[in-house]
Amino acid sequence: MSRGTRLVAWTSTAEYVAVGELLYSESPQDRHRGVLAVKAWRARARVPAAVDATATLVELQLSDSTQPVSQQRLTLSMALIRFVNSILDLEQRTTVAQSMAVLARRVGMPAWFVELRHACTHEQVPSLRVLRAAHAHALVWLDEHYWRRQTRALPEDTRDRVRAAVAEYVRARDTVKAAATKRNASEFDAAKAALVALTGVLHSDAVGAHVVRVLLEPGVLVPTDKRMRAKFPECTMPSQLARQSTSLLRLLADVWGESVLYDELLSAICSALVPQSSEGGFEPATLGPSHAATLVAWVRWILDKHYQPAGSDTPSNVSVDDLLETCLRNPGYYSRAVLKAVSDVDPALGRDLRPFVDYMGKALAALAAADARPVRSTVDAEEMRKEEELMQT
Repeated sequence: MSRGTRLVAWTSTAEYVAVGELLYSESPQDRHRGVLAVKAWRARARVPAAVDATATLVELQLSDSTQPVSQQRLTLSMALIRFVNSILDLEQRTTVAQSMAVLARRVGMPAWFVELRHACTHEQVPSLRVLRAAHAHALVWLDEHYWRRQTRALPEDTRDRVRAAVAEYVRARDTVKAAATKRNASEFDAAKAALVALTGVLHSDAVGAHVVRVLLEPGVLVPTDKRMRAKFPECTMPSQLARQSTSLLRLLADVWGESVLYDELLSAICSALVPQSSEGGFEPATLGPSHAATLVAWVRWILDKHYQPAGSDTPSNVSVDDLLETCLRNPGYYSRAVLKAVSDVDPALGRDLRPFVDYMGKALAALAAADARPVRSTVDAEEMRKEEELMQT
């Protein structure tokens, strides 16, 4: 799960797009230049699995075919194994490993890629003709499922476009709910189609970079009306908020899959709630109490709907590993609330977390009592009182 600024190997968006075009050029010289560029990127930083796989496959395409057939088969089979493993391993987010076939369906990879990988690994290596055909299909798949979508995800106004599409969806949804006329229903259908059309061409990286950021802005998953928000200490999801938001989340989950959407939502919520401290101290949070309580309520809701404890027969759509690590490394009022939410959903894990939750509570109480420093995340009592009065009016 990604958080904050991400280090990339390319110097600009233009360079990234240009290298992608070189790798898929008709000219062997251009493709060779694309491979060299990716090799330079590898020396600078870690490159995405799809970029690495593309460069490897293109390099093999350009390599000398005078080697013995057995050597060519071995080289191509290893490249295809690495291609399938590197793409599908990114989807392995649960504590219980899921099968390659399940992961392939999630990302839209043809099942025969997985079968070919199995044959290359555990059975007789396929013929050179089959391997070359698979090699060509792999490059086509990477182009359609990574490069084309990633290019669409790069424009600087992407978040503004997503924000506008989501706002129109919310407006049309509320309008048709207030008056279910034929015209309003038609506008709502158009808003849904426009949102799907926009988000459907974005690469999954754009979910965390743009889409979930918009969802967490006031007015979507966090109501602008504070009376509709959750509140501490219960952080219970308001039923009206859950009802009106479920259709939007279901729509986006149909586009990318539940695992991608809800993993990225958990990541973004954690980033908003839990300040990143290099010293591991008790850092102040920057969100107001009702905003934070609503985000904690969404953590609880996502885990309740899409998380399965370790040892469960049902695969989990989301993982809590990164969530737990961030909260434990950055103790505070809100991180403690997140750990309590996880404990409520997974009682067995909660027993292991109990000492840490108790420690955070005692440490925060001691800090507040001693007034060692202003701790925003302990929530100002007067502000809490005013918000509760507003909610009751």
